[in-house]
Amino acid sequence: MTNRAAPIQEPYERRALLLHLGDVLETVFCLSQCADEYASIGDAVRGNDALAGFALLGFVDARMTPREVIRRASGAFFLWPKALLDESLNRPMLANTVKHDLFENNATGWRAYVEERRGEVPWFGEDLPEIAESAAPAHAAREDAPKRKSETQKPSRYLTWPWPNKSA
Repeated sequence: MTNRAAPIQEPYERRALLLHLGDVLETVFCLSQCADEYASIGDAVRGNDALAGFALLGFVDARMTPREVIRRASGAFFLWPKALLDESLNRPMLANTVKHDLFENNATGWRAYVEERRGEVPWFGEDLPEIAESAAPAHAAREDAPKRKSETQKPSRYLTWPWPNKSA
């Protein structure tokens, strides 16, 4: 049974996910500063006290190289800012991209990560497809698609959301 949050909780859950995204970006940035010094994430966390404080690095496969974690984390979270601002929150997509891009072949790390996220967002990781998919191929397909202007195309809601459109 799916545990759906009451509508009043959703803004707080979105905020928690945005704060987590900020933590991920900080992790990736700090890791990028010393990525070439270490052969694996395990070595980096043991050799750099500053990295030991980033919870995410405790969940990923310790054998991955720092550059691989940077690449995978970037792919896992690049859709989050727009997705968290959408009117309707695509909960499975948020978790699915992380599962596929950052935790592929690391079920133990994925379960620990989901458990940690559910402390603030109880539904995180629910209702996922059996096989996780990356958002990157869909993004690449959209980027390669020919650009067409349509007279019926509505202007982006991001132009006014969450502020009302004063011209309407």
